[in-house]
Amino acid sequence: MFRKHTEIITPTGSLHLRIVHATRDKVAYYDLNKSVVKRKPRVDKPLQKRRSRLQSKPLTMDAQKLADMLSHYQYEIRGIEYDNGLYVPRSKSPNEQLEIKLKRRDNARFNYDLIKPIVEDSEKTYEYLYTDRGTELIKEISAESGVNAAQISRLLAQYFYRGSCFNAMYPDYRKCGSNFVLPLVPTEGMSKRGRKSSDTYFRGRTKLDEDNILKHLERLGKKKFKRMPHTKQYEVYDFYFQSKKEKYIDEDGKEIVERKPLEENECISYDQYYTFVRAAEKEGRLKWQQKGDKRYLSEYRAKLKRARSDVPGPGFRYEVDATIEDVYLIYPYNKKERLSSGRPTVYRVMDVDSGMTVGFHVGIGGPNWRGVMQALYNAFTDKVEFCKQFGVDITHKDWPCNLLCTELAIDNGVEYPKKNMMQLLDEKMGIDCINYLQIYAGYTKGTVEGEFQHTKNDIIQFMPGLVERIPEKGDTHASNLAVYDYDKFVQLLIINTIIRNNFVPKPRVSSKAMEVEGVRATSRARWNFGLRHYMNNGRGMTMKKEDVMFKLLPRSRAATTAKGIKYRNVYYHCEHAARQGWLNANPKRPVKKLDIRYFDGSTDKIWYKHDGVVYEATLNTEQDDTFEGVTWFDVSHKQSQKKSDLVEQQRELRQARFIQKNNTQRITKEALDALKGLTRPNAKSSQSTVKALKEITKANMDRQTASMISTLMVGESKSKEETVSMETLQSSMMRQMQQMYPTSGQNQ
Repeated sequence: MFRKHTEIITPTGSLHLRIVHATRDKVAYYDLNKSVVKRKPRVDKPLQKRRSRLQSKPLTMDAQKLADMLSHYQYEIRGIEYDNGLYVPRSKSPNEQLEIKLKRRDNARFNYDLIKPIVEDSEKTYEYLYTDRGTELIKEISAESGVNAAQISRLLAQYFYRGSCFNAMYPDYRKCGSNFVLPLVPTEGMSKRGRKSSDTYFRGRTKLDEDNILKHLERLGKKKFKRMPHTKQYEVYDFYFQSKKEKYIDEDGKEIVERKPLEENECISYDQYYTFVRAAEKEGRLKWQQKGDKRYLSEYRAKLKRARSDVPGPGFRYEVDATIEDVYLIYPYNKKERLSSGRPTVYRVMDVDSGMTVGFHVGIGGPNWRGVMQALYNAFTDKVEFCKQFGVDITHKDWPCNLLCTELAIDNGVEYPKKNMMQLLDEKMGIDCINYLQIYAGYTKGTVEGEFQHTKNDIIQFMPGLVERIPEKGDTHASNLAVYDYDKFVQLLIINTIIRNNFVPKPRVSSKAMEVEGVRATSRARWNFGLRHYMNNGRGMTMKKEDVMFKLLPRSRAATTAKGIKYRNVYYHCEHAARQGWLNANPKRPVKKLDIRYFDGSTDKIWYKHDGVVYEATLNTEQDDTFEGVTWFDVSHKQSQKKSDLVEQQRELRQARFIQKNNTQRITKEALDALKGLTRPNAKSSQSTVKALKEITKANMDRQTASMISTLMVGESKSKEETVSMETLQSSMMRQMQQMYPTSGQNQ
């Protein structure tokens, strides 16, 4: 007749029963309007309110009697959905959540084991619910376990009230303050949890608010988060996430969009914002705090060794890397306005043992293999000529680095493709090992990474055109402030490199043997000391410049023409090529294409090899001196500019041609109009008077020219008596014509 796990409810709420057990003739239930009683105040905190809870066993009644009582009411029967289960606070970290789960599971198992003798024995369950032996059974368990009888009674009440299952022993999450679950979205009339305020009307925080705060912090970024106080952060959050957009038309008819603040009861307070942010920061929930293994190792790993721990001496291992510097360079060709050719990419080669910069290269554009090869070429060759090219005079002792290394250390970047690495090894220059290091892990090649930072501190931050990491609002863009061109920038790098190699003290490169001999702790001193004692003075580690060039410098193809060797529309002259008969227009010339090498930083020279000998071709300035002493990057810009200028000139020429043809048509029409009424001869042969008229016209023009020159020389015109009028001259000539060619003869 009656089933357990049901509730009997009247519409007015005057009767509210929960059936927890039922037999054929008896029913156990809780009267929810009376069973819950208030608890005694706490001794340590008497003012703190304690939640009410069930303490006694269920009430019982005969099934028929209960049915008769219910017949006087209008009621309905509902099934019960219990909120049992193991819940933990979502705000806790994963480790803390695991600890809470284990603790609550152990407590639930302990409590269930206490009441297990009653709830798993059907006879004792019947005696506990429907007879007077309930108290006796509880005392027996209390005596065996040592647990207070009131506690056992409460656990039995909890067991039956919450569904008569093991999960009923877990804490009721709806009554557990630490397990409060935030609403997903704001609702109408939502109030703030905690102590009520009589001055403000902020609503409670929701899951949507927390997501918006995390989104706001992600936009803010790590640097601004650390620099801005929480009050300023809240102001920014309040402006973007607790406002609404309103549109209106101003006096000029333009549509204006402005943000208007929401009502206070639709927003969260600063205290709620601050509490959540501090908790998220403490628990590592912010984006920049979520670090993987790579980030953890880079920041917290033990640094027990040095980079040169397994390196026998200088010149053995070089580290190579590239970075785009935070500065803009000026474009050298345009003299009307200051244009920028972009941010330079600096390729640097560092010796691991001595910490010495053995070579570098500066390019424009992203890091690529071609730039790496030129940096290695600079590292493997003497620096005297290189420095002289940029206006810095040094000796070999100032920068004594021209040795080939045995190992290279590079990161796994896009500028180091595997096929190029294999090609470098196949050249058999002496490099027999290339170490690929972890990408985005600067600590694996700290020697070269640290030097980039020193360059930034020593040079870049003082240069006009510096790219600020966080520019001020309204500042001019750095590309408009460029001052240094390519040559001047390289000159600064050379000077700074020589200073750091020769004079900057580096205690970490020193050793006990150096201190015994009194060798200073500088990179150059370590380099020279190591070569002398450990590396056999570098013997076997050098190669001819020409051989290094053809193994490392970028390759390309050039054409032989009558104007010289043509590469990228720039012409070069070479006496050897001229003697071989390659520089002519003969289609049967022996060589039409040359395999050349070039240097990105200068257009002055290119190189080619013939019969095992390297020959040098110099820029032919007689053909065009526009590209003398510039980089190939600037050549590309200039040629593109020339092409644009030529297109513009063609447009102007087209307009001029139209003007010319229009004037020709106009003048022709005027000439034809002037000849109207004159008879045109129809003879097939040329006119017989052409020669005579030509002489007359010539004499007339000579007289006009003489008169003009006389006027210019004397400054005044001759008198009318001395001047022969044009009409008199023409009449005299016509009389002579009639005498020479009678009319009768003309008519014939």
